[in-house]
Amino acid sequence: MRNLRVLIAVTILLSIPNATFGQKSDVFEELEDSFNYGKKANEYANSALSYIKECYRQTSIDDLHYYARKAKNEIEYAKSQSGYAESDASDAEDEADDINCDDAEDEADDAEGNFYTAKSRFDDAYTYLRRVEYEDKKDDIEYNLRRAISYIDEGIKYLGYALADLNDAVDELNDCK
Repeated sequence: MRNLRVLIAVTILLSIPNATFGQKSDVFEELEDSFNYGKKANEYANSALSYIKECYRQTSIDDLHYYARKAKNEIEYAKSQSGYAESDASDAEDEADDINCDDAEDEADDAEGNFYTAKSRFDDAYTYLRRVEYEDKKDDIEYNLRRAISYIDEGIKYLGYALADLNDAVDELNDCK
């Protein structure tokens, strides 16, 4: 996150024609906002995984349900942050289109798609964690936890792709004249 901010600040300072400056800075701002939401989504997703690990350490079903609920809440936050990141990536795409920076536009579009997929995977994980909350059979609980972990891991993978796309969009924006 800090590296993207530094890159954006340097780029804005070195930005050539002042007429394009405002428009380019709009793209940078949207990319930075998207990046920050994506990083926050990643933090929430990893927090959810930590709570799921706690589920496996519990001996009582009530305690297990408690940690599953906490994981479900964290993954809900990850999902919403991914949605905000997706929206800002879409806005960056539109702003890049406005200044005819096609490569930055394409990268922002890729980021938008990857954030959408991450959000979808987190939604799937949420469904499985919700099932754990109301399940009393240990085997069914473990199955649902494994499925939730799998979807969270996939979501995190797509977040990584999206964040890389955003960094690529910054690079492409730097190359736009």
